[in-house]
Amino acid sequence: MRLLPLLTLACAATFGISCAAAEQPSFLLIQANRLADLKAGYRANQDGRDTGALRPGARELAKKLIENAEKDLKAPQFTIARDPYKLSKKAEGVDPHDYYSLAPYYWPDPTKPNGIPYIRKDGERNPECKSITDHAQVSGLADAVTRLTLAYHLTGEEKYADAAAHFLRTFFLDPATGMNPNLSHAQAVRGVNTGRGIGIIDTLCFHQLPDSLSLLSPSRHWTQNDRAGMKSWCRQFSDWLMNSKMGREERDAANNHGTNYDLQLAGMLTVAGDGDAVTKLLANSVPRRLMSQITKDGEMPLEEARRTSWHYCNFNLRSLSRLAVMGQSRGLNLWGFEASNGTGSIRKAMLFLIPFIDQREKWNFQEISDFKSDGTKGWLAPGAVAYRDPVIGDAQKQYAPLNKLGLMDWLTVPDSATVR
Repeated sequence: MRLLPLLTLACAATFGISCAAAEQPSFLLIQANRLADLKAGYRANQDGRDTGALRPGARELAKKLIENAEKDLKAPQFTIARDPYKLSKKAEGVDPHDYYSLAPYYWPDPTKPNGIPYIRKDGERNPECKSITDHAQVSGLADAVTRLTLAYHLTGEEKYADAAAHFLRTFFLDPATGMNPNLSHAQAVRGVNTGRGIGIIDTLCFHQLPDSLSLLSPSRHWTQNDRAGMKSWCRQFSDWLMNSKMGREERDAANNHGTNYDLQLAGMLTVAGDGDAVTKLLANSVPRRLMSQITKDGEMPLEEARRTSWHYCNFNLRSLSRLAVMGQSRGLNLWGFEASNGTGSIRKAMLFLIPFIDQREKWNFQEISDFKSDGTKGWLAPGAVAYRDPVIGDAQKQYAPLNKLGLMDWLTVPDSATVR
């Protein structure tokens, strides 16, 4: 499919995306009213009183957040530079500071004496991938920093900010333990390559960093040198994402990989301080993704073609919803986007999937893993607010009640007053 020319911000209005001039937002994903409710939930837990005015989930999430943040205070530092697999020289040509992982759906070829080159089994995860710790270090870092910076915001206690700052310095900024700003060796396939553009999705959790850094910014433990260092790291990483061969390959991916490339790049550009580039990315690239991925009937054919089609349809729709939330923070209404030929509607994609929740027998596409409704939470909750559609709203009440959402899904549900 031929890609449309790059849309300008002026052209974005043609596709139903309204742009509003506004000051730079404090958060890219977290909703201010939800954050205030979480803080009120924390205070209610401290006081032992329930006013009955809190949003569902506020007290429970605040309690669990502080409990987990206390555990994070005792956690070891996160780094990819000490991975035993890389240090043993098994990953030849890979610097210990370079992120490294194996492609999850590739397995030894049983017809070859040494199993090389590996062969693809879509949807079947090779347990060998867990022998390399880099991915676990990345996700652990992002989760811990998210919790600690939120705990700092709720309590005002500097111990949480101190721990978060230490984690960030160790992982990104310390020359002895820091990660190089590239993913040149992500999702390698043995006997085929030492890394692929498709592996960029391994650090998707980095899209949460801008909000964590905003929460951390008042602390004396996050210094001007730290801010400058993170800004520089994310600028270098953004440049690699946009200009390297692997980055360009992932940018051009037509399925969920392209969606999640935009999601991650928006986060990195935000930390790098290039707000204009973030707005242009959301206004120009995301509509193209929507038009090419979602049919006029709401189907996502490229995700339906996977062996774990239900999982990938939900995964892609959750990421598209987060991009729409990011769009709101930049004054863009991606929720209301629909091309003139009827394609590209997030709402239609939601309405297409809803009748199949817990109805595996009706799903006409391959799904070799568990057919779970949990994957719908990340898009049903924001979708119910964004559209006020009774079908989406009823499904949200049944499958994604607010008191059952995870922390970030809960915090990123837009407030009804902010959706236009």
